[in-house]
Amino acid sequence: MTQATPTSGTGFRAYEYTTIRVPRDLESIYADSYRNFGWITEATETGLPGATTVTLRLKRDRALKNRPLVAELQRQADVALVAIAALERSASTAALGLSIGVGIVGTAFLAGSVFSLEAGLVPLSIVLGAVGLVGWLAGYLVHGRVLAQRTARVIPLVDAQYDVVYQSGERASHLLAA
Repeated sequence: MTQATPTSGTGFRAYEYTTIRVPRDLESIYADSYRNFGWITEATETGLPGATTVTLRLKRDRALKNRPLVAELQRQADVALVAIAALERSASTAALGLSIGVGIVGTAFLAGSVFSLEAGLVPLSIVLGAVGLVGWLAGYLVHGRVLAQRTARVIPLVDAQYDVVYQSGERASHLLAA
């Protein structure tokens, strides 16, 4: 959306506006990154308490120098920012998925224990119950271990995406200053 705003003197200044929804934990990097592309944050809406996203309302002068180049650099930064959010989510998602899977297997053994007890097979019920409880404990332990391993693998990838964001912003900042 474009709006013309009068300025002092002989002309007017046309602005373009955009609204983006960003992950709450990446709000600062988005705001800083968009500033490098000429955007000014007009408002930040946090939404409901506990919301995982924040809405940023931005504007910039339409009379940008090197507009096509700045737009391309902004697109590169946007792709990198989305990749950062996805990579950070992937570590916790993998850990949670695996721990839930192990917990479900433990629950199946506990269910087998109950059915064995109902059938009068007490020794089998005890063994299955113990395996089920170990499965629940293993689910908890697996989560921590997988999260640590996955985070260690993801950190270099996230850092590379941050480098893309910083380099794009730096180049755009130089283009706007030229």
